[in-house]
Amino acid sequence: MSEIDKELLRRKLEILREYIQKLQEFRSMDEQTFLIDYHNFGLAEHYLQLAIELVLDVCRHFIVAMGLKTSEDSRGFFELLAKNGILTQDFFEKNKNMSGFRNRLVHEYSEINHKRVYQYLQDYFDEFEKFIVLISKYLERQEK
Repeated sequence: MSEIDKELLRRKLEILREYIQKLQEFRSMDEQTFLIDYHNFGLAEHYLQLAIELVLDVCRHFIVAMGLKTSEDSRGFFELLAKNGILTQDFFEKNKNMSGFRNRLVHEYSEINHKRVYQYLQDYFDEFEKFIVLISKYLERQEK
């Protein structure tokens, strides 16, 4: 068990904010505009992958630092952090498949359904900001 590196986590959250900013451009497009240009869905997929990977990295940091038991599969990260008071049960329920979506972006890139990417941006975009808020609040509680 090691110590939670609050500064490292804050830097990661700042990078996540940058990804959110980049993704906002694609989220605000109408579906047809998004789908007609490969630049749009290509960049959106890239930044979604990076954003999700960063979220999972933050989770991994907590898991290692707190000495929590988990499998190598990142699918259980949110549930584990919800059980330990870092994330909420609501966040876990809504986002429990985020890791699977990231795996599709990484490993099934030639079969990506660009409409699904667009829909993910519409349905789950705000979850990245919620993650930042939850992690930030947890870090603040730890400093008191």
